[in-house]
Amino acid sequence: MTASRVNGPSDERTALAFSQHVVRLQTVLEQAIAPTLAAQALTSAELDVLATLRAMGSPYQQRPKELAARLLLTTGGLSNVLRRLDSRGLVSRVPDPSDGRSHNVQLTSAGVATAQAATAAATTALQRALAAVPATTLEDTLHQLGSILRAVGDNRSAFPALRPLPEAPGPEAPTAE
Repeated sequence: MTASRVNGPSDERTALAFSQHVVRLQTVLEQAIAPTLAAQALTSAELDVLATLRAMGSPYQQRPKELAARLLLTTGGLSNVLRRLDSRGLVSRVPDPSDGRSHNVQLTSAGVATAQAATAAATTALQRALAAVPATTLEDTLHQLGSILRAVGDNRSAFPALRPLPEAPGPEAPTAE
């Protein structure tokens, strides 16, 4: 038996079903926050940028290339999002203090306020959408998804200032008491 059979999906249907469930859940959750985004006049990509910059902590800035990688956007796609946010006064480009030749993207004070309001509203919508799911199921699933992401080589968290990808409790990872 190969290592992939021991550690990976038992058959092709398992991998496909897992992928379909993840995509379907993403769709359901995106639909849950769609009215919130519309009320804030934001796209999901714009909310992702605002929330990610806010989660970075003051001064709420990052290099565009790093932001694009964190959000799984192309640099061209991120440029379009940043252009829209800049035109609304929510972000600005500021000199990178570590490299005077480049610029960082930074939330403006209006951007911080919009990020806070939009994130709070989206969180409320997500909590409503997930209200029927037991808290322990959500926590267990969060840990398992973190384990899966690490196993496939993705150790990033979309919001590193909030918390890293959680470790699944196990023999080598003791749980807090």
